[in-house]
Amino acid sequence: MKDTSLTSDPATGHPMTLTREPQLGSALTLTTLSQIAATSSVLALTTIPTMVAVALGIAPHLLGYQVSLIYASGVFFSMLASGLVKRWGPGQVGQLALIGAGFGFLAMATGTLAGIALGSVMIGIGYALNNPSSSHVLSRLAPPKRRNLIFSIKQAGVPLGGMLAALALPPLSKVIGWQWALLLFACFPLGLAAIYQGFRPIWDTEKNPKAPVARGIWAGQKQVWNTPSLGVLAIIGFLYSGVQLSISAFVVAMLIEQFNWNPLTAALIAALMQGFGAVGRVFWGLVADWLGSGFLVLAIIGTLTGLCSLSFGAFGFAPALGIAATIVAGLAGSGWNGVMLAETAAASPGTGTLTGEVLTYTFVGVMVGPAMFSALYGLAGDFSTTFSLFSILGFAGAALSFARFLIVKTRGKA
Repeated sequence: MKDTSLTSDPATGHPMTLTREPQLGSALTLTTLSQIAATSSVLALTTIPTMVAVALGIAPHLLGYQVSLIYASGVFFSMLASGLVKRWGPGQVGQLALIGAGFGFLAMATGTLAGIALGSVMIGIGYALNNPSSSHVLSRLAPPKRRNLIFSIKQAGVPLGGMLAALALPPLSKVIGWQWALLLFACFPLGLAAIYQGFRPIWDTEKNPKAPVARGIWAGQKQVWNTPSLGVLAIIGFLYSGVQLSISAFVVAMLIEQFNWNPLTAALIAALMQGFGAVGRVFWGLVADWLGSGFLVLAIIGTLTGLCSLSFGAFGFAPALGIAATIVAGLAGSGWNGVMLAETAAASPGTGTLTGEVLTYTFVGVMVGPAMFSALYGLAGDFSTTFSLFSILGFAGAALSFARFLIVKTRGKA
């Protein structure tokens, strides 16, 4: 028998019964596509670093600061996101997220430093709004026993978005130019934003025009740090996002600059990593539901990510081993988000979720991570050494996750 839930007809205001499974299917499809579009906007320039760097007259590794700018602009809006979802509804906020990604592509396509900076800010705002809106929709529809899987399927859109950018942007840029390729990519999020319009009457039924937005920032942060599991998840998000985005942002540059790979071949390796990342997200969601512990899975993921970061130097003497490390980095290093979001939804007190508040620290991690990577690269002089240093983030997150797993197992408290 299908689950049912009562809601109001958006046209008449009268109560009506809707089956949960069809709602979940359409919501999961659209939020996953939204995640693909959002991630492709974040990682777009990292897949064509040489072309963009030559056009701008800068070194390719400096594009790490562009990724940091995206997340720096998203930090503040991540703190506002939960309030915006309550006031406007998750459908409208998700639509605005897609519009931010689309207009970000358009601004970057100008081919100027100012345009890329403006586009990065718009993409960052859109990315900050994406997860809180989709988490609100999915948390209302996902059965508890399948929560990790549902959220992980949606988060599979992150590596799929990276794979889309890595596979499509380099050849498109070679044929029509990188600026025209970015213009073409803008059609994806803007088209999805138009589709979202039809779902807003269903998804936005619980919006409250009087819900606080800016005034709720401190209250939300207080709840995060007064809830032990949420506080740990915030720190894990900071650590894992820093290492994950650094891997995504610099693998292509490492293969080209340090190991003299052909740019298109290097992009294929990045696409391979992102493809396995999509598989990994679903896999870890299944494992977390099977084990009944997201924190144990997060500990395993952190350990594997740290080991992979130590192994990228193998590209210099055993390319097959380096490729294997890249595949595992995709499976593990990109597989934590869905489990973390599911645990956040489960641990959030009251109605709704504190996704935006927890993800604030994920944004800070990504803002700091690539910029710190670029700075360390300048000191170390090669990418493999810098990746080895970054393995510390993965191991630290693994230790913290395992400690929380033991506490929850012993005390039975989130």
